[in-house]
Amino acid sequence: MRTAVFFALTLVILAPVISVGQSIYGTTLGNYSGVNSLQLNPAALHNSKVYLDIQLVGIDLFVQNNYLNISSSEYRFSNFFKAGYQWPTHNEEYSVEERLFYHSDNTRLKTAFVQARINGPGAMLLWGRHAFALTTGIRSMVSLRNVPYELANFAWLGLKYPPQHNINYHDQIPVRGSGMVWAEIGLSYSNTFYARGFNLISAGITIKRLMGFGGFYLHINDLDYIVPDDSTINIKNMDAEMAFALPLNYQTNGLNTDKLFKGGGFGFDVGITYQRLLYYHQDQYFNSLCAQPYEDYLYRIGVALIDIGGIRFNNNAVKMQIANRSSNWEEVNHLSFKNLDQFLDTLSYKFYGDTVSAYSADKFTLWLPSALSVQFDYHLAKSWYINSSLIYGFPVAKGAIVRPAELSVTPRFETSLFEVNIPVSLYDWTQPRIGLAFRVYGITVGTEKLGSFFHFSNFTGLDFYFSVKLFFNKGNCRLKGPVHCGSEKQKRIKY
Repeated sequence: MRTAVFFALTLVILAPVISVGQSIYGTTLGNYSGVNSLQLNPAALHNSKVYLDIQLVGIDLFVQNNYLNISSSEYRFSNFFKAGYQWPTHNEEYSVEERLFYHSDNTRLKTAFVQARINGPGAMLLWGRHAFALTTGIRSMVSLRNVPYELANFAWLGLKYPPQHNINYHDQIPVRGSGMVWAEIGLSYSNTFYARGFNLISAGITIKRLMGFGGFYLHINDLDYIVPDDSTINIKNMDAEMAFALPLNYQTNGLNTDKLFKGGGFGFDVGITYQRLLYYHQDQYFNSLCAQPYEDYLYRIGVALIDIGGIRFNNNAVKMQIANRSSNWEEVNHLSFKNLDQFLDTLSYKFYGDTVSAYSADKFTLWLPSALSVQFDYHLAKSWYINSSLIYGFPVAKGAIVRPAELSVTPRFETSLFEVNIPVSLYDWTQPRIGLAFRVYGITVGTEKLGSFFHFSNFTGLDFYFSVKLFFNKGNCRLKGPVHCGSEKQKRIKY
């Protein structure tokens, strides 16, 4: 019955999100971040104290929502590691089912964002004014935006929720839901095209080949409806569009193994950085890559567009559109569907009177979580720095993953052997967070939501990441012979 109601409202993705942050500042901001800095700005390759950086593996798990939570009195992070542990459950009002999660009863729009990212082998090489990088990875994202509170309640509690019966709800704020799992291979190039006095300006670009394992999106422009009782939905008007390409056989609901990738495409990142140097720039003449000198800076500013592009799904793909149609669903608690195809045919019949009119295409494009990325990094003294970054997501189409906004301030202490970051961020303009990340040589472990490991407040999400890599510092080699990097007089000219 819950599944029938769920699909009748076309909220195929509004469910308790338990799959697995955002910016993993502990691995992307510092002067030893190397190839990981590409995730914020491809021009940041030049902001490096290393000339060669080799990524072995990196993993990032992130989930955040503002609707479901585990009470702080019932949550302990250590319980995840207890074999056979049974989380406490409770009875929801008007429901006979016991639940692990509590739901929020305020009327704010509901959101959720989920990310799982595996960074595979990759490498970065600096060669004077040139920088090159190769990256690989698998990424998974789900985003929910602008979900009205009453739809969230119906999806979570079912239609047996009398406080919302016989109320005419008319939602005209676009409701967005999208998700995708894909692999990517990226090639990056950055060049310091201006170097004079105390000023360095670099520009970079990353081109990515994208291969989609599967994806979906749902976009509701208008939904006018009444739920009179626990078995009826009267939809006065619906203007919505949805599409999906899943690794399933839609007639048997079994696994579809015909093709691993259901679609492909391209994406790119492009960015620029400006550095105000601490010492006067001199042309760098070196006889080996390891002899390249590092030029210290007072501050640097970077601006980039990241994750521009998308994947065209044309295998096992379905696109449907309900254009300002009405429908009355009775006895929905008795509805059952043998397979996904039967449900889709029923959906078309209920809105159009036949089983084909709602189908609009057998291919669609799902766009990446495009964002504007801005970074400001200030060198306080010796090994102390402070960074401020903004990531502002913007969807380029109806079928796009929406990245929440994030504003952060991150003080850090860094040396070649050790680094610590303490990011303080405002997530989605509403949720303050504090994190912590440690790096010991090439091993980094961190979180942007330190509170999720304790029980100071209700549990609404989790963030954890780590990275393992090797790097080789500039100016650190044992090759014999002179290294010419300008005169000592030039070196002492300080900003």
